[in-house]
Amino acid sequence: MRNLIENHIEEFAEILRYDKLLWPKVWKQLKKRFSPILDELEKSIGEVKFSDIERRELDRFIQNFNEFIKVRKEKLAERIRKNSREFELYKEDFIIFLGFAPTEFDFDWIVVKGKKENVIFLNVFSIWKRGELDNLEDVIYQSVVHYRHSEKKGIYYNKEKIFEAVLVKLKSISKNEPKVFMKNVCDLLYNKIPYYDWVGFYMLNDENLLELEEFTGEPTEHVKIPVGKGICGQAVEKMATFIVQDVSKETNYLACSPKVKSEIVVPIFLGKEIIGEIDIDSHYIAPFDERDEKFLKKICEEVSKIWKMNLNEE
Repeated sequence: MRNLIENHIEEFAEILRYDKLLWPKVWKQLKKRFSPILDELEKSIGEVKFSDIERRELDRFIQNFNEFIKVRKEKLAERIRKNSREFELYKEDFIIFLGFAPTEFDFDWIVVKGKKENVIFLNVFSIWKRGELDNLEDVIYQSVVHYRHSEKKGIYYNKEKIFEAVLVKLKSISKNEPKVFMKNVCDLLYNKIPYYDWVGFYMLNDENLLELEEFTGEPTEHVKIPVGKGICGQAVEKMATFIVQDVSKETNYLACSPKVKSEIVVPIFLGKEIIGEIDIDSHYIAPFDERDEKFLKKICEEVSKIWKMNLNEE
């Protein structure tokens, strides 16, 4: 099995063996060693300069990274390989290159041309500076998700922090009207979570059909869905969360838009009965994980409470 992730931090760290005045010269040597990757990098970002970096800071970074990699080396590609089919790893059209450029840039990863394939260059130094080194596996995975969406560079976003901020914001949203609350939730999730490209609530009606209550995103023709049909219907039928990382591989799927690549559906329970669900579509391949499920379950619990209060008032 080919190495999907190439760790070159140790080679880059050789720069610390030299006086800072010689760092530009060492960088030129690194460019030759890793040609054409670093040349292509500079074509995209401009000349890498070392004037703003202190030796002590770079030394701390290398020390922290070495401690991290001893423990986590085998985990770095685990999630990517778990979704190898969705990411079409058989194409062998990209590698992930762990390096660093000790300059402030507007990205944590960037795609450059290699000798045979595209290279996702991760600036591990910038990730470390923002206190996200412990999430390097997630940074790597996220870069592949966005690369497969034809994006050329990106900044890592911490899902847990986003989810936490959204849940805090939800506390300030009025819960007097279920439909108003659901619409506000749809808007909030759609606007705050980068890969949530359609957010909607389906509730079971008197005909035992899933009826679209509120949504944010492109209009859909699927306003009523029978139980058991599509991802939404299956989630109710099985009374379980459904995560589909690539909808093109799903046989029982209701197509909405060619833009949609993946979907997660989480049921809303009232006691032991299902009353509806939250449905999320994404334009990205394989962006969802157990953190999304946990987060969405909390939202579903809030909807259930409000729905129950509304029933009691009636």
